[in-house]
Amino acid sequence: MKLNEKEKSYWNSYLELTSLDEETIKVEASIAGNEEIADQLLDLYLTGKKSAGSGLEKDYLLSGDELPSVGNHWIILDSQKNPRCIVKTIKVEVHQFDQVPEMVAIAEGEGDLSLNFWREAHVNFFTPYLEEWGISDLNKENIVTEFFEVVFK
Repeated sequence: MKLNEKEKSYWNSYLELTSLDEETIKVEASIAGNEEIADQLLDLYLTGKKSAGSGLEKDYLLSGDELPSVGNHWIILDSQKNPRCIVKTIKVEVHQFDQVPEMVAIAEGEGDLSLNFWREAHVNFFTPYLEEWGISDLNKENIVTEFFEVVFK
Protein backbone atom coordinates (compact mmCIF):
# COMPACT_ATOMS: atom_id res chain seq x y z
CA MET A 1 0.00 0.00 0.00
CA LYS A 2 1.71 3.16 -1.23
CA LEU A 3 -0.54 6.00 -0.13
CA ASN A 4 0.44 9.56 0.68
CA GLU A 5 -0.69 11.13 3.97
CA LYS A 6 -3.94 12.57 2.56
CA GLU A 7 -4.86 9.23 0.94
CA LYS A 8 -3.94 7.27 4.09
CA SER A 9 -6.12 9.55 6.22
CA TYR A 10 -9.04 9.06 3.82
CA TRP A 11 -8.48 5.28 3.86
CA ASN A 12 -8.36 5.27 7.67
CA SER A 13 -11.70 7.14 7.79
CA TYR A 14 -13.18 4.28 5.77
CA LEU A 15 -11.53 1.58 7.90
CA GLU A 16 -13.02 3.10 11.07
CA LEU A 17 -16.47 2.25 9.68
CA THR A 18 -15.64 -1.34 8.74
CA SER A 19 -14.27 -4.52 10.24
CA LEU A 20 -11.80 -5.08 7.41
CA ASP A 21 -8.37 -6.49 8.11
CA GLU A 22 -6.18 -3.77 6.62
CA GLU A 23 -3.27 -6.17 6.13
CA THR A 24 -5.18 -8.42 3.70
CA ILE A 25 -6.56 -5.71 1.45
CA LYS A 26 -4.95 -4.32 -1.67
CA VAL A 27 -5.66 -0.61 -1.92
CA GLU A 28 -4.38 1.94 -4.40
CA ALA A 29 -5.10 5.58 -5.10
CA SER A 30 -5.22 7.21 -8.51
CA ILE A 31 -7.35 9.26 -10.84
CA ALA A 32 -9.77 7.52 -13.19
CA GLY A 33 -8.67 7.53 -16.83
CA ASN A 34 -6.31 10.45 -17.31
CA GLU A 35 -6.19 14.01 -15.97
CA GLU A 36 -8.31 15.32 -18.86
CA ILE A 37 -11.28 13.07 -18.05
CA ALA A 38 -10.69 12.29 -14.36
CA ASP A 39 -13.37 14.57 -12.90
CA GLN A 40 -15.93 13.51 -15.49
CA LEU A 41 -15.37 9.83 -14.71
CA LEU A 42 -15.31 10.51 -10.95
CA ASP A 43 -18.71 12.18 -11.23
CA LEU A 44 -20.09 9.07 -12.93
CA TYR A 45 -18.90 6.93 -9.99
CA LEU A 46 -20.27 9.38 -7.41
CA THR A 47 -23.69 9.52 -9.07
CA GLY A 48 -23.90 5.74 -9.47
CA LYS A 49 -23.86 5.83 -13.28
CA LYS A 50 -20.49 4.09 -13.53
CA SER A 51 -19.86 0.72 -11.91
CA ALA A 52 -17.05 -0.65 -14.09
CA GLY A 53 -13.80 0.25 -15.78
CA SER A 54 -11.69 -1.55 -18.34
CA GLY A 55 -8.00 -1.78 -19.17
CA LEU A 56 -5.82 -3.73 -21.55
CA GLU A 57 -4.42 -6.90 -20.06
CA LYS A 58 -1.15 -6.27 -21.90
CA ASP A 59 -0.78 -2.87 -20.19
CA TYR A 60 -1.04 -4.53 -16.77
CA LEU A 61 1.50 -7.19 -17.73
CA LEU A 62 4.02 -4.81 -19.33
CA SER A 63 3.87 -2.39 -16.40
CA GLY A 64 4.32 -5.22 -13.89
CA ASP A 65 0.96 -4.52 -12.23
CA GLU A 66 -1.14 -7.33 -10.85
CA LEU A 67 -4.38 -8.02 -12.63
CA PRO A 68 -7.41 -6.79 -10.69
CA SER A 69 -9.09 -9.17 -8.29
CA VAL A 70 -12.27 -9.24 -6.26
CA GLY A 71 -11.88 -7.41 -2.97
CA ASN A 72 -9.36 -4.83 -4.19
CA HIS A 73 -10.08 -1.25 -3.15
CA TRP A 74 -9.38 1.91 -5.11
CA ILE A 75 -9.36 5.43 -3.74
CA ILE A 76 -10.49 7.52 -6.68
CA LEU A 77 -8.83 10.91 -6.79
CA ASP A 78 -10.11 14.01 -8.54
CA SER A 79 -7.94 15.87 -11.04
CA GLN A 80 -6.39 17.83 -8.16
CA LYS A 81 -5.37 14.51 -6.52
CA ASN A 82 -7.89 14.78 -3.67
CA PRO A 83 -9.56 11.54 -2.49
CA ARG A 84 -13.25 11.61 -3.37
CA CYS A 85 -14.53 8.06 -2.97
CA ILE A 86 -13.48 4.47 -2.44
CA VAL A 87 -14.70 1.65 -4.64
CA LYS A 88 -14.36 -2.08 -4.10
CA THR A 89 -13.93 -4.62 -6.91
CA ILE A 90 -16.84 -7.06 -6.84
CA LYS A 91 -16.27 -8.89 -10.14
CA VAL A 92 -13.58 -9.16 -12.84
CA GLU A 93 -14.14 -10.32 -16.41
CA VAL A 94 -11.77 -10.73 -19.35
CA HIS A 95 -12.97 -10.42 -22.94
CA GLN A 96 -11.26 -10.06 -26.28
CA PHE A 97 -11.68 -6.42 -27.37
CA ASP A 98 -13.89 -7.23 -30.35
CA GLN A 99 -16.07 -9.48 -28.17
CA VAL A 100 -16.74 -7.17 -25.22
CA PRO A 101 -20.45 -7.52 -24.39
CA GLU A 102 -22.87 -4.60 -24.30
CA MET A 103 -23.34 -4.96 -20.55
CA VAL A 104 -19.74 -3.75 -20.08
CA ALA A 105 -20.55 -0.56 -22.00
CA ILE A 106 -23.65 -0.05 -19.88
CA ALA A 107 -21.75 -0.64 -16.62
CA GLU A 108 -19.03 1.81 -17.64
CA GLY A 109 -21.76 4.47 -17.79
CA GLU A 110 -20.23 6.71 -20.45
CA GLY A 111 -21.75 8.42 -23.47
CA ASP A 112 -24.95 6.86 -24.75
CA LEU A 113 -24.09 3.54 -23.02
CA SER A 114 -23.83 1.79 -26.39
CA LEU A 115 -21.18 -0.72 -27.33
CA ASN A 116 -20.29 1.45 -30.34
CA PHE A 117 -19.58 4.44 -28.07
CA TRP A 118 -17.57 2.19 -25.71
CA ARG A 119 -15.44 0.80 -28.55
CA GLU A 120 -14.78 4.21 -30.10
CA ALA A 121 -13.86 5.77 -26.74
CA HIS A 122 -11.50 2.91 -25.88
CA VAL A 123 -9.89 2.86 -29.33
CA ASN A 124 -9.23 6.60 -28.94
CA PHE A 125 -7.89 6.10 -25.41
CA PHE A 126 -5.59 3.16 -26.24
CA THR A 127 -4.36 4.15 -29.71
CA PRO A 128 -1.52 6.46 -28.55
CA TYR A 129 0.00 3.53 -26.61
CA LEU A 130 -0.44 0.63 -29.05
CA GLU A 131 2.97 0.91 -30.70
CA GLU A 132 4.68 1.17 -27.32
CA TRP A 133 2.83 -1.95 -26.17
CA GLY A 134 3.63 -3.84 -29.39
CA ILE A 135 -0.03 -4.14 -30.36
CA SER A 136 -0.90 -4.28 -34.04
CA ASP A 137 -4.52 -5.48 -33.75
CA LEU A 138 -6.44 -4.06 -30.79
CA ASN A 139 -9.44 -6.23 -31.64
CA LYS A 140 -7.53 -9.37 -30.65
CA GLU A 141 -6.25 -8.04 -27.32
CA ASN A 142 -7.78 -8.97 -23.96
CA ILE A 143 -9.67 -6.34 -22.00
CA VAL A 144 -9.90 -6.69 -18.22
CA THR A 145 -13.09 -5.21 -16.80
CA GLU A 146 -13.45 -4.53 -13.09
CA PHE A 147 -16.94 -4.11 -11.69
CA PHE A 148 -17.11 -1.90 -8.60
CA GLU A 149 -19.35 -0.78 -5.82
CA VAL A 150 -18.83 2.55 -4.12
CA VAL A 151 -18.15 1.78 -0.45
CA PHE A 152 -17.20 5.23 0.85
CA LYS A 153 -17.62 8.85 -0.23
